[in-house]
Amino acid sequence: MRADSANGWQYFVATLLIVIGMINVIQGMVALFTPNFYVVGSSEMLLLEYGSWGVLLGLWGAVLVVAGLAVLSGSTWARVFAIVLACLNALAQMAFVMAMPLWSMVAIAIDLLVIFGLTAGWPDRSRAEGGGTSRRTATDESVYESGHRAAHEAPRPAGSPERTTQHGQTTG
Repeated sequence: MRADSANGWQYFVATLLIVIGMINVIQGMVALFTPNFYVVGSSEMLLLEYGSWGVLLGLWGAVLVVAGLAVLSGSTWARVFAIVLACLNALAQMAFVMAMPLWSMVAIAIDLLVIFGLTAGWPDRSRAEGGGTSRRTATDESVYESGHRAAHEAPRPAGSPERTTQHGQTTG
């Protein structure tokens, strides 16, 4: 899918990816330069020390920022790439949650919004390309317009069937 211009969901997702990337860069710099900031000792960290986490999160944040910019192209590869990165980032934040619970939970929530925006909030391919089952024919248009007109006309008073004659004139 390649749209002519970015839509609202693309801007939303791109902004969130850039924000979460920058959060990762900041989180990585703090882990690298000020490991005492975090509550958990290095023996309780999952897999890596703070210095390693700092470098990893800083580089990962830069990749997320690039993915956010790529999403604006409207390309399918950028969309899939961003979904994969958002999923992996949520998993990485789970490993960091013991050290900075609130910060990591905010990052995970943003990742979930990114995944939602990339999957549920994207325009349908057939509508974006003008094809598929969403294309209306002239007959469909005329039926739609007649229904629209009928729905918006002033209501006609309904007469009682017992009080009308054969020619539609009322009696009594």
